[in-house]
Order: sequence, then structure tokens, then C-alpha cells
Amino acid sequence: MTLSPSLCIGIPTFNRPNLLHRALASIAAQTRMPDQVLIGDNSANDLSRDVYLQWSTSIHCMSYLKREVNYGPMANFMQLAFDASTTYFMWLADDDQLEPSAVAVILSFLERHPDLQYLGWASSTHNYVTGQTQRPACLPAVALGNSIFANVAQYLDMPISTYFYGSYHRDTLLRSKLSRWCREKVLFDWMDVACVMSNLLNYRSHFLDEQLSIFGVDEVVRPRKGADARIVQTYDPIPWLKHGIMLILFASKISLVERLKLLAKFVYVWRSTTTFAIHHS
Repeated sequence: MTLSPSLCIGIPTFNRPNLLHRALASIAAQTRMPDQVLIGDNSANDLSRDVYLQWSTSIHCMSYLKREVNYGPMANFMQLAFDASTTYFMWLADDDQLEPSAVAVILSFLERHPDLQYLGWASSTHNYVTGQTQRPACLPAVALGNSIFANVAQYLDMPISTYFYGSYHRDTLLRSKLSRWCREKVLFDWMDVACVMSNLLNYRSHFLDEQLSIFGVDEVVRPRKGADARIVQTYDPIPWLKHGIMLILFASKISLVERLKLLAKFVYVWRSTTTFAIHHS
């Protein structure tokens, strides 16, 4: 008998208690609650703990984890996956929110496909200053019925970084390239895109076209943030090129011909993306 999948939502936070309310309010409003919610707090103060206490009576499955040392955003992200005790795990940034049906849709899909290792979904971006909401005009057609080659090729046509926040089989995530990068303290620009590409190359994956999350922007113009979450003037494109090439070259589940085709496509996408980013710095 196959056990029903369980889901943990991990929320990394750092000195943004006013925005943490947004994430927790959206969890409290779910039509189906997750099995576990973990807040990983890198802050030196207790303001985020106060927010946790305000919502703890509404979100009974929630725990607050105070980090005694601020060891950076990526380590805080990954530690939440280690701290979880569920079959599946997903992140929710402290300034973002889930649509009310998100957990129900995710768990329903995972119940029907218990061998799935990585699940993404459509999202919108809402600017709380200007009131504008944007959603990608088209989404990569990544599906369980496709070959690995087809899924990666589809994703490279539109390498949307927000799929990084999808739902992962927890054991797979802890063995993933992302976990290794974290252990080795590897950070680079477009790391989230590389992480998604690694997932598609190695794991059974699917993208839902339902909009299940809203990414919040609280400035008039969304700031450019580097791999360490700090605001930067420009990105460094070379590490992404190197890691992307290595991911494709050592992908064992596709043929040599497919690897060569994906390499050519990846280099083209890399040039197009990085050229646009540099020219708009």
C-alpha cells in the first residue's frame, strides 16, 4: 500500500517580520493545510518569532526555528529541508504568498503520481507599490509524459527562475545538486535557473499550469539581487555558463546526441539572457 504524500512548507526569513505576515496569512487561508510548516529565522532579533506566535493558533502544524548564527540565505533555505519530516518539501519566501487552493492542488497531483520527484507550477508577480500584476505570457510545457530531453528543451525556451520554489521529493532534494552546492558554499548568479535545469535532467518532473503562488515586490522597481540575495549592479554570467555545461555533459539519462543538442541550445539561451541582463544593468 502506498502512503499518502505529506508536504512541508519551509519559510526562510531574515529581518522582515512585516512581510512574513503575508506568507503566513496565505497558509492560514489554505483549503487544505500542509502537514508541516517550518520558519527558519536568520534574524538577530525576535520580531519574526512574534509574528509566528500571532499565527501559531491558526496554523497548528507550524514550528519556529531560530538560527543562532546567521549563516546566509542559501544555508537557511537548505537547512529547512533537512529539518522537515515529510515526504515532499517546498519553499515559500517570506514576502510571497500561496493561492488558497495551492496545497490542495499540489497534494492532489502528488497523490495521483507518487513517483514524481519535482513539481512546479505557474506563478504571478505582484508589485504592492504600483498595484501591477504580471504573469509569464507562456509557460514551459514540462510534463511527465515527455522525455527528459524534451522537458529540458522546453524549459530552455523559457527558463523561468520561479520554478525553483516548486515541490520536491525531500530525499531527492537532499541528494540534489542544489544540496551539494550548499554544502560546498557555491553561489552564482542564475543559480535558481541552473537548479531547475538540474532537476529536469535528473528527476521525474512536471509543471502545472495552474497559478498557485504570488511573488511579492515591495519597491517601485524590483531590485536586482545576486546569488547571495544582496542588491547588485550587474550579474556575473560566467559561473552559470560553466555549471550549465557541466550539468548537461554529465547528464546520464540522455544520449550523447541529445546532450550535444542541449549544449547548443543552452549556450544560445545563456548568451541571449546574459546579454539582455548586462545591457539593462
